[in-house]
Amino acid sequence: MTEAFNFNRSYTYKEQAARSLTWGHHFLLLNILLAIFVGSAYVYAAPQSEGFLPFAYLILTLFGHMSFICCVLYLLLLFPLSFIGNFRAYRIIAVILALVFFAILLIDVKLYLYVKVHLSLAVLRLIFTQLDFNTGLNYNFLYIALPVVLIFELCFAKIATAYVYSNKATKLIFIRALIVLLTACFVSSHCIHIWADAVNYQQVTALRSAFPAHYPMTARSFLESHGWLDENEHKYAPAQTLNYPLAPIEQAQQPIFRNVITIMVNGLSQADINIKDAPQLYALKGQSLSFENHYLPYDNLEDNLFAASYGLPRLYRPAMHDNRVVPPVLTEMFRQDYLIRVLQSGDVAANALDSHSASTGLNAVHVEDLTSNVAVCRQAQQLLTKLQPGQHFSLTLLLNDLLEARSVSQYAVILSRTDRAIGELFNTLNELGFRQDSVIVVTSLSGSAQGDNQNGLRYNRMVQHVPLLLQVPGSGAQTVTELSSLYDLAPTFGAQALGIISAPSTYSIGYDLTNLPERDFIVSDLRDITLIGRSQTTIYLSDGRVLVERASGSSAARANLADLISAMRELNRFQD
Repeated sequence: MTEAFNFNRSYTYKEQAARSLTWGHHFLLLNILLAIFVGSAYVYAAPQSEGFLPFAYLILTLFGHMSFICCVLYLLLLFPLSFIGNFRAYRIIAVILALVFFAILLIDVKLYLYVKVHLSLAVLRLIFTQLDFNTGLNYNFLYIALPVVLIFELCFAKIATAYVYSNKATKLIFIRALIVLLTACFVSSHCIHIWADAVNYQQVTALRSAFPAHYPMTARSFLESHGWLDENEHKYAPAQTLNYPLAPIEQAQQPIFRNVITIMVNGLSQADINIKDAPQLYALKGQSLSFENHYLPYDNLEDNLFAASYGLPRLYRPAMHDNRVVPPVLTEMFRQDYLIRVLQSGDVAANALDSHSASTGLNAVHVEDLTSNVAVCRQAQQLLTKLQPGQHFSLTLLLNDLLEARSVSQYAVILSRTDRAIGELFNTLNELGFRQDSVIVVTSLSGSAQGDNQNGLRYNRMVQHVPLLLQVPGSGAQTVTELSSLYDLAPTFGAQALGIISAPSTYSIGYDLTNLPERDFIVSDLRDITLIGRSQTTIYLSDGRVLVERASGSSAARANLADLISAMRELNRFQD
């Protein structure tokens, strides 16, 4: 019998290093194939995009980017280690490093499948230090996955070793063809993203965060700097990738469900609620939580209706509609079999709110058009009298006659009729016993059409300052001076009527009106970035200028970076 073969004694340092390099190339190629297989989970979990090109981009990125990651790690770790001059030790270290890499990759896959984020230092810090960062994950699957990966790595090591000692190692044409194919996939995916970024094709650009450590090439800033693209052309492009809600909506163990009655007297101003012009509303104000600093975020019905329904700024509206995302509050109502009806009056609403699904998540079947505010209130009374005992309901009245007033005298007549009709509606609520078991809101989606804008303000505080009256069982009457907005309606209904105990920040940028915190401003994307404060409005323009508007006019100001960053975080909270 011959003496056992001793590898380390039989080969020189140069020969062992050469074999390590050759072995490493084959080991890398086999791990690229495994990484592509594992990375296919990112394709499954990627944001939904319609069309062949987004799908092709995902597949090309899967092959190209996963190969790129493996090659980078090889160049940073395995390639330098090949010069240690010990082939056996090199193979052992390579298997261990590959096992660690796939363990990290599997954890990242799990994280992305559940919460649509990738591993980073910030995410790790949140996972280990923030008690409220609930990933909903467990990693018990690693007890099975890692041994399987280890078996693959040992097989890869064996196969790569066999290739090193075979004459076929440099003659396999398909290996070279595979390398060319993976390189072409990498280059093609970046070229597609460059084109998509240049033309703002968001079906593709929305997929940029689907893979870990993926930073595709862009062209927008280059083209804008050379004047080939208008930097404002796609300013309000919808956010196609959403992280909404931030966490599953939770409900109390024994929730107390209440009816929801929302009365939007559109065109009503804060000054209109007085004992002379609107005695019924004035009396109602004395029985409610009255919010004296309530401002509309937008100057049109449709965007304000979206803000009230979702509790979100309007930049999310196209994406919510395109992705068919229903407001969490409305979802909960559907789940609890609420009777949901929207009654609206006037041609103004019919034209402005022609797509209720885009603004409220409701289908047209839930909406009924009527001729006047009085007709809406009477129809609401009839609907209430026909309800079955124990039937919970959500009733929204959009009273729009004030928007069609052509003079001050006509406005006063319509306001008087509307006020009386609302008074009769509340009498019916009292008679039927609904008022004691309902969350009732009276406000407006549009400021008074009789208001002027003599100073040419971008945000007319006088017009956008509208009343907000809230009645919640057990709350009593109170004057509230904290800033409030339409963003606060959805969290209020969720907490006070539907038993939702999730933090409002998980599905809205507003707050529960019964627990309203002190805030410095209400953020809006009405004119670039608008911060609506108690006594002034600060507007951050896209060209870098800052304007401060008051009743007397506007003036230039210096940027407050703390406020601007806070506002941008609020606006972009639910974007991936």
